[in-house]
This record gives sequence, structure tokens and C-alpha cells, in this order.
Amino acid sequence: MGRALVVVEDVDRDSDLLDRARAFAVGEETDLVLLALVTSDEYEDVAETLDAIGEAEHTTYDESAILDGLAGNVEDLADDALGDAVEYEVRVEVADDDQADRIIAAADAADCDHVFLPGRRRSPTGKAVFGDRTQRVILDFGGYVTVAMD
Repeated sequence: MGRALVVVEDVDRDSDLLDRARAFAVGEETDLVLLALVTSDEYEDVAETLDAIGEAEHTTYDESAILDGLAGNVEDLADDALGDAVEYEVRVEVADDDQADRIIAAADAADCDHVFLPGRRRSPTGKAVFGDRTQRVILDFGGYVTVAMD
């Protein structure tokens, strides 16, 4: 029994991706690992919010509380999309650069043989200037890759 990694970015858009991953996981009798990559800006926004809450409550929140809060958002999405149909775990990482490498490393660390990720439509110029994470995962990952285009 293998595992599949699902990259979760946007709660509204990724429900279709999770539906596809659920169907795959049920059919293959496999577990899912949901990976949310957040930018340092998103992380700092949550940290600032928790700092404000902490001041009001006279407490402090550490990095694990911030990541747990972000993971809670993904778990809410997963509960709606996956329910009890498959077993899954949620991982959250802060990644600004080399997201493709982070995705591949997370899939390898979790012993996944399949990656589901959202794709973005970009012009050839956009790919040349900004790189294409999806293309790099497809080319560099040693297993299967399913891309859901928006």
C-alpha cells in the first residue's frame, strides 16, 4: 500500500483536487498526506494575529501553535472533502523558494509514490521568468503526478 501527497493551496479551488485524490485513494486503498505550503508573509500574518490574541489573553503562542492553526484550516477542508473515506495526515511547511523541491522532499519523506497538485495556467514568458513549479515536480519526482488545472 503506497501513499499519495496532495498539495493544498486554496480552500475553494482545491476541493476538486481533493475529490480526485479521494477517488484515487479509495480505489487504490492508500492513505493521503496533505501538504500546505505557506509563504513567510502568510506565516507572519498568522503570527501577528496570534500575538494580538495572546496579548489580550496574557499568553504567548510559539511556532508550533502557528503551524497548528494553519493545519487546522487544511483539516477543515479535508474533513469536508474526504470525510471518513480515507485516512490522511496534514503537514504544513513555510516555503518561499524552491517549492518544487519542498514538494518532492515531502513526498519522498512520507514515502509517497503519487503527487496531486494544483496547476496554474501561465504564459511561456511567465514560466521563463518565474519558473514553473508544476513542471519541475513532473520532471523531477520519481512517481506519478496528477495535476488539476484551474
